[in-house]
Amino acid sequence: MRPLFALPALLLLAACSEQQMCISRATQDLRAVRGFVNEAEGNLARGYALVETQVVDYERKLCGVKPNGDKKYCRVAVEETVVERKAIDLDGEAAKLAVLRQKEAALVLKTDAQVLACQQAYPD
Repeated sequence: MRPLFALPALLLLAACSEQQMCISRATQDLRAVRGFVNEAEGNLARGYALVETQVVDYERKLCGVKPNGDKKYCRVAVEETVVERKAIDLDGEAAKLAVLRQKEAALVLKTDAQVLACQQAYPD
């Protein structure tokens, strides 16, 4: 039964051309750094960071019937993601953002060259 779950992923990968996969690999680091830049900019704009935490709570659910006909309830763990505010060092965050922007600028040059190489190696 598990191979059926993998089938959509395989079809999706098969739909990607060699050029698209090459470009995706080439831009992976730049996308990550841009995500960090966006996060740092958001933190500075808000004045605090947002941190996701996993919280486990318990719910009472019907899990069967007792031999005498009464309903049987069980405690079931339910995991939730909670977003909490976290204090940050604004000067440190600004310094981090400056370094990330420098790294982004360097990666743009590197990535542009890699994308061009991908386009030449795998023309559509």
